[in-house]
Amino acid sequence: MFEEIRDIMVSTLDIDEDTLTPETNLRTDLDIDSLDLVEFVSEVESHFGIMIPQDSLESIQTVGDFAGLVEKLTK
Repeated sequence: MFEEIRDIMVSTLDIDEDTLTPETNLRTDLDIDSLDLVEFVSEVESHFGIMIPQDSLESIQTVGDFAGLVEKLTK
């Protein structure tokens, strides 16, 4: 799941793939703003055919956290 999320981040947010690990912090390491986050979440929802609840995003800190949430929502 991490690899798919990483690939979407790379293509949507133009982030260098080598900088992304499961421990990469979305806000402090990547400096993702709210507009970037909305665009990224929209791509993930479309790719996986899911809806990510807004309140679920509040606890997401890392790329790994996000991948775990998506994995949970796709089961």
